[in-house]
Amino acid sequence: MDAMEQQDIEPAAPSEALPLLMQYAQMDGDISEHIESHDLAALADQICEQYDRDKESRDNWEDVATKALEDMARTDYPDKDYPWQKASNVHYPLLQTAVMQFNARAYPAIVKGDEAVSVKVVGKDDGMPMMGPDGQPMVVGPQGPMPAAMAAKMPPEMQQQLKPAMARLPGEKAKRAERVADFMNTVLFYRMDNWEGETDTLLFQLPAVGVGFRKSWYDGKKHQSRFVPALKLVVDNDSATLADAPQIAEEIDGVFPHQIRRDMATGRYRTVPMDPNEHEAKTLLEVQCYYDLDDDGIDEPYIVTLDYKEKEILRVVPDFGPEQIEATEEGIAYIERREFYVKYEFLPHPEGKFYNTGLAHLLDQYTSVINTILNQMIDANHAATAGGGFIGSGLSIQGKGQASMLRWQPGEYKTVSVAGAALRDGIYERTFPQISPVMFNLLDMILGAAKDIASIKDVLSGDASNQGQVGTTLALIEQGLQVFTAIYKRVYRGLKTEYAMLYKNIALYADESVAQDYIELLDDPAANFAEDFNAEDMDIRPVSDPSSVTKMQKMARAQFLMGTAELLGAVGGDPREALQRMYEAADVEDIEKLLPPPQPNPMQEMAAKMELENTQADTQQKIAKAAKDMADAQSKGPEMAQKGAIEKGKQDIEAAKLQLAAFEAGQSDD
Repeated sequence: MDAMEQQDIEPAAPSEALPLLMQYAQMDGDISEHIESHDLAALADQICEQYDRDKESRDNWEDVATKALEDMARTDYPDKDYPWQKASNVHYPLLQTAVMQFNARAYPAIVKGDEAVSVKVVGKDDGMPMMGPDGQPMVVGPQGPMPAAMAAKMPPEMQQQLKPAMARLPGEKAKRAERVADFMNTVLFYRMDNWEGETDTLLFQLPAVGVGFRKSWYDGKKHQSRFVPALKLVVDNDSATLADAPQIAEEIDGVFPHQIRRDMATGRYRTVPMDPNEHEAKTLLEVQCYYDLDDDGIDEPYIVTLDYKEKEILRVVPDFGPEQIEATEEGIAYIERREFYVKYEFLPHPEGKFYNTGLAHLLDQYTSVINTILNQMIDANHAATAGGGFIGSGLSIQGKGQASMLRWQPGEYKTVSVAGAALRDGIYERTFPQISPVMFNLLDMILGAAKDIASIKDVLSGDASNQGQVGTTLALIEQGLQVFTAIYKRVYRGLKTEYAMLYKNIALYADESVAQDYIELLDDPAANFAEDFNAEDMDIRPVSDPSSVTKMQKMARAQFLMGTAELLGAVGGDPREALQRMYEAADVEDIEKLLPPPQPNPMQEMAAKMELENTQADTQQKIAKAAKDMADAQSKGPEMAQKGAIEKGKQDIEAAKLQLAAFEAGQSDD
């Protein structure tokens, strides 16, 4: 704690609320010591009551999700006692198969090597001309930048040496975007703890329960990211978004008393009474909540850690900084809480609830029906195979050393002291009806419907025939992936939010060492951390194409492209580019060593040269015409019309020069 945090802070009157909250906002750590005990008790009661309401609001969703995850993790099931002891209790792995199929497609499609982040430039990247004090574009010559009006007075031979002065060169934003993407990918894959592994877990639980969360924050040393299961993050199910939720409570299981006492000793938690004989793990809640500590009528956001069972607050941290406080002349208007959690969605809830629909909710009834039919068929076959029936009470089949129940091994005969006729007359075998074909048809229909919902297709799982045409196979894949493509877009939407949050945190918590690390990592003298992480003209989103989500699909497209390579060459296309894309789809390394560098096309070079010469000649004609019009206007006197003609001539000259410079820049880039 710093010096400000050591001070005793008394509750303030509403008029003093802003200075008090500014003190809170500048603190780094627990402020519970500065809060009255009755306020702590009231805050704990409010949090626990809201937590109970939030849990109740999602009861139905939670029951299905909990059962689904338990079934997926279970390897054995309890014995059934109906229709007899230890009856068949088979569970068809429909949900497990669907979840594994989704994870197998989504994980490699979303996490491609160590490049998950791409930075998209919003708007054009054609460069920005430097504007002079008169609002007109400036030009640059041997003497440096100058206004276009001044350059117009120079001799024609000197004007030919002038070029447009550019505040930002063409392509500058794209280079800046590439630098930011490289740095953010380095943070994700090499600076964070197991971001890729947590993404794998997220993409496994997400299809099962329908929603998952990622928590991103800066711990004072490095940026952190952690997957938070949906069952462990409790909000009101009627909330539209996380930002609208009155409270966000994360359940932290497996916290042992010795760990809590350790954090009390180090000052992380406030000291509270604990039973010295208690050794079982506790469940703590880390809660983003609102509470009015300064009695000004406006709730402030705080992060509170408490023992839910004991309703004992361990830590209170302001969930806002000075930049979150919106104040007016009358006082504080509102305070926004910080964002730590990113929501990932599978399917929207039909009623618009916060917790989304997963495969567990869609397949719940189907799974029950399939399991019932399978177990009934197994039990019926078991009963028919085992046999059974009635034995007359007057028939004694006990022999020496034999019990009343006889069991046979294959090929074994037993001797009984009963005549054959009496044996046949005294035993009646109960018959069992054969399994109806309707049951098989019903099972097949239910399985087909369930697989349609889960999108488990032969062509996607690799079981389909590979003898068809490439175009036919590609069409089948596209059709089978329609549902998944929509889901992937929701996943990319979550990734976009997460990357934007990381981008913001990198900019917010950076210091001189981070800026220096940025330059050294990129080895780019043009890298400027403050400018690159300005976020004024860029938007961050994943680079992966949501419509190209499987290796099989990419290979099918590449094969189709190679089939048209000859046609490409015939129409002047580039077969080399088609071959390169084929290698990229197959993840071939060092492609540039396999393919020769592209050769220049003499015809294209000649055409470009002729176009440049024509453009230069056209520009000179425009400049000459504008200069002649200006000279004619000056010779007629200083009337307003002539002044307008002179000004127009200057503008025409500048426009022609800028047009020529832009064309030459484009030619040099090509």
